[in-house]
Amino acid sequence: MSLTTVTLAGWRWRQHAASEEWHACAHSRATTEIFTDLLDAKRIPDPFVDQNERLVQWVGETDWEYACDFMYELDEKHSRQDLVFEGLDTIAAVYLTEELVLISSNMFHRHRVDVTGKLRSGTNTLRIVFTSALRHGQAVEAQHGRYRAFNGDSSRLHVRKAQYHYGWDWGPILLTCGPYREIRLESYASIVYDVFANATVADDLQQATLDVSWDAILDRDVSLDITVTSPSQLVFHTTTALSSTDGHGRASLAIPKPELWYPVGYGPQIFYTVDICLRDKEGTHLQTTRKQVGMRRLRLVQQPLLDEPGTSSFFKINNVPIYMSGSNWIPGHSFLTAMTPSDYASAVQSCLDSNQNMLRIWGGGVYEHDALYEECDRRGVLIWQDFMFACGQYPCYPEFAASVKKEAIDQVKRLRQYCSVVLYAGNNEDYAVAEMLKLEWDPDDHSGDWTATNFPARTIYETHLPAIVAEYAPGVPYHPSSPWGGKNTEDCTVGDIHQWNVWHGSQEKYQLWDKLVGRFVSEFGMLAFPSARSIRRFVTNPAQRYPQSAVLNLHNKADGAERRLALQSVCPLPSAAAAGSGRALAINDCWPVSSWALVDFYGERKLAYYAVKRESAPLALGIHRSTPELKPLKKPPPQVLGPPHDLAFKRYVFDVWAVNMTLQDQTISVEVQLYDIKTGALQEKKSLGVQTLAANRSTELAADWSVDDQTAIQAIMFDADGHLVARASDWPQPLKYVTLPAAYEVTLRVLDGKVEISSNAPVKGVELYMADDERRIQWEDNGVDVFPGDVYTINAPGVAEGDDVRVRYYGDRRAC
Repeated sequence: MSLTTVTLAGWRWRQHAASEEWHACAHSRATTEIFTDLLDAKRIPDPFVDQNERLVQWVGETDWEYACDFMYELDEKHSRQDLVFEGLDTIAAVYLTEELVLISSNMFHRHRVDVTGKLRSGTNTLRIVFTSALRHGQAVEAQHGRYRAFNGDSSRLHVRKAQYHYGWDWGPILLTCGPYREIRLESYASIVYDVFANATVADDLQQATLDVSWDAILDRDVSLDITVTSPSQLVFHTTTALSSTDGHGRASLAIPKPELWYPVGYGPQIFYTVDICLRDKEGTHLQTTRKQVGMRRLRLVQQPLLDEPGTSSFFKINNVPIYMSGSNWIPGHSFLTAMTPSDYASAVQSCLDSNQNMLRIWGGGVYEHDALYEECDRRGVLIWQDFMFACGQYPCYPEFAASVKKEAIDQVKRLRQYCSVVLYAGNNEDYAVAEMLKLEWDPDDHSGDWTATNFPARTIYETHLPAIVAEYAPGVPYHPSSPWGGKNTEDCTVGDIHQWNVWHGSQEKYQLWDKLVGRFVSEFGMLAFPSARSIRRFVTNPAQRYPQSAVLNLHNKADGAERRLALQSVCPLPSAAAAGSGRALAINDCWPVSSWALVDFYGERKLAYYAVKRESAPLALGIHRSTPELKPLKKPPPQVLGPPHDLAFKRYVFDVWAVNMTLQDQTISVEVQLYDIKTGALQEKKSLGVQTLAANRSTELAADWSVDDQTAIQAIMFDADGHLVARASDWPQPLKYVTLPAAYEVTLRVLDGKVEISSNAPVKGVELYMADDERRIQWEDNGVDVFPGDVYTINAPGVAEGDDVRVRYYGDRRAC
């Protein structure tokens, strides 16, 4: 009598209403989509290569259909059969043995369809017709009116599909379709589903309540046994009786002295196991379900500040303030079914390897695969979850609002079990769009219904979504948007901001990054090419492998990118400067492209990745050089002669601080060294002596020390045993004005598993690479600043003594 489940697989496909025969998918997976199947069948060129994106646009303008066969055997003990759809992309009509059983127009809907009495004993066929989302959206747009969209065809705003499929300033236009999430047949007598084990932890962390709720479809009176096992194997149990008319239920258990789940670096990632067993009156098992629950107390702290305007904006987990360093996550592929659980695990590992502890699931993609959330739970990476609206003026007519409300309920009920999800945000930048378009947005209007204005989606963001989060994921904070807070979307004193005024916007100098921060910076970035190795993979003609070639320009979707990349090319290493000021970059790409990502589509780590890793380390140093005083020195340094240096030298002051993000006080010592940037001569060495760094905070070590614009600064931190634990450096700015040595003596010593770097003068941005560029080495660090007398060791598994490891660096005239 227990539940039986059949996962549908073995799909075939064809153009809808075409004369061609069915084509079997080249795989046996449960999920698929048209682009991957066309590629497998060699019906289209790879859209990621060269300019092939332009050759495959017809795919998104075409209707397609999928079909699969599955077996069903009648079981008289099972009174009901359901087809369960976890996601259809996007405009879909579903036929069971040629009977229409479902119409779906939202990629993010989940469906449970009663097909009792519609199944044959033996082979059954499910066929799904996918109408072109582009043509469908354009028809709906003609009916309901055109709204403004930034990125992609404006009709996307009417279609509840992954918005990045329509193209973005980092992504291609690839409007795919298909059964992209699992479909299964469930046959049963009675079941419970959408089980939610919600842990509420007391303020003092000494007591927790575990509320277990569920939906039910029952054909008889049953009992529900709930057994909770703690990480230390303590067992809690309760039983509740359900009548056949009960469609919902809830039970509570008291958990004394809960064993708590923490983010990475703050404590263990441990879980309670919740086992649910559904039995009939005779004690027969009808269904068993298991959930893993991480118990944690979550708070978003937004309190007035003593010496600053606005409020704080940080998270506390289990009463501990959490220092955030993270990245934005876009879908890891343009074709979602090409992603595997190991791909998601590798992405989370990239976060951890760079000392990051948060991912923001960006609002123009998808509510991600369970594999990503499971991995974040397991590894302690927190998740900021946007709802799937981005960069547009969305509608809110009744049919659209109803679809969105079901979408939100479906997805929040799926995601609420993950303890890593710590915030929901209503959209990405739609309030910034409202400001740019001067839409009707009165912050003092709290009526809750703005459907009659030209900013109707405000009703979704401020009325529908917060109510759904409050009901289905109680205790998780909600923001109507990202950015959100304060007087406007650029108010840096409240909530979060997106800081794009270096690459986009006013295009400020990167040296001003420290002035462009906010209480919580949830987006910023600097565009960069993918690695040379990656470029060789998607640019097949060597003659096209140069900046601003036709192919590379197609793989660069950013507005004005040609001019801005040229501008940034004369501003050395702006991403490194940014990493020290704000810490919410983008980590990944969905195809090979020039973008803001730290890791390119093929998994190659850019130099900015390593800068983030160093800046976000548990123990880190920082140096900040102030705005120069615009007055001449009484006497310029004697080693510098002739104009313009004998006219004026700029004086600066600099500060040094240390960051201790561990939960224990740390005893350290710090040395600061000043070098002449041209000769490499040591000008001054200062010891800050033994210091105690308080846990989970930053500490100022020195302030207002004087320095000139011919001096590079290095600080080195040692632990109580004298081991080097952190470095920091600072250079005159703009660095492009600085006269560098005609030649450096940069020496490499290649050993098994590591490379040692030394130099005779301060060297900026030393990058290691293999002479055999096809040989892939995962450097532990790269793009480092090297100073005289300080051997910089970089671990590199796979490197052996005698390997031809090479080096390049800023100002390397060999590259000219």
